[in-house]
Amino acid sequence: MTEAPAGSRVAAQQASGSDDWQRRDNEETWAVVDAVLAVAEEAGRTPAQVALRRLLGRPGVTAPIIGARTVEQLTDNLGAVGWELTDDRTARLDAAAARPLPYPYAVLQRLSNRGGS
Repeated sequence: MTEAPAGSRVAAQQASGSDDWQRRDNEETWAVVDAVLAVAEEAGRTPAQVALRRLLGRPGVTAPIIGARTVEQLTDNLGAVGWELTDDRTARLDAAAARPLPYPYAVLQRLSNRGGS
């Protein structure tokens, strides 16, 4: 099991025995983290800015809840506005985060993709 960064919310959960970290410490999670880190480096932005920028670009999302605990985090989070991710970077983030839809959503999606056929 990977240790969470000291002082993080995940570290506090881990110390309390919560199983949230155990459920998230997997290859799927780390693939998303790796994609966000790579895009952040390429874009000259922080990982938090990239993650928030992607959320802001998703249909139906008007205001992600940022949860900043310090002025520094708030300042960093506000750096997610005023720029756009390229289509390539957006596609890479979306591919890393893609998960199969659970029942019944997968069935409904297949039905809606049929169109009227």
